[in-house]
Amino acid sequence: MFSLIPKEVRFYDYFEQQSKHILNAAALLHDLCHNFSDARAKTYRIKEVEHAGDLVTHEIVKRLNTTFITPIDREDIHDLATRLDDVLDYIEAAAERLVVYRIKEPTSACRAMADVIVKTTEAMDRAIRCLRNMDPGFHEHAVEVNRLENSADNLLRDSLAALFDEAGDPIEVIKWKEIYETMEIVTDRCEDVANVIEGIILKMA
Repeated sequence: MFSLIPKEVRFYDYFEQQSKHILNAAALLHDLCHNFSDARAKTYRIKEVEHAGDLVTHEIVKRLNTTFITPIDREDIHDLATRLDDVLDYIEAAAERLVVYRIKEPTSACRAMADVIVKTTEAMDRAIRCLRNMDPGFHEHAVEVNRLENSADNLLRDSLAALFDEAGDPIEVIKWKEIYETMEIVTDRCEDVANVIEGIILKMA
């Protein structure tokens, strides 16, 4: 059955719920990087959050396919759901690499990147919450996401330079290069989310 009443399907609720999962996963990754004890258990908790996020994504897609009229363009709903899912996927991937690569202790650069990820996801969450009412105040949060993504870019560049300057075990260099790059991608995906929201708000203005 197709629903003709958009309010029956609260897509904004789903987006905000997914953003909460992202905040939770980012906080867990931050804890993992700053306190590496019980790393496997902490990584498993992140995996559980990522799985919960997958369920939200699947629910959005299912509702999208059974709703005739949507509050915003269905392509935008699908795009935003996909982008949010990507953020969670990369947080989980970063945590997984720390364990799979048998890392003994996170580096200061890794901890700094985790700090930036938390701040970026928080700014992204504030942007998400502007979507329900098409709040023009969204712009300041989008600017902050962009600023933090640039900060992560700079941190990645400096971290890789230091990694290659130290010229240690080549295997360790490869491991950390992948970890740093995966963590930086989290902020890229947050910026993608902000860009999609910006497009939606501009359309609806």
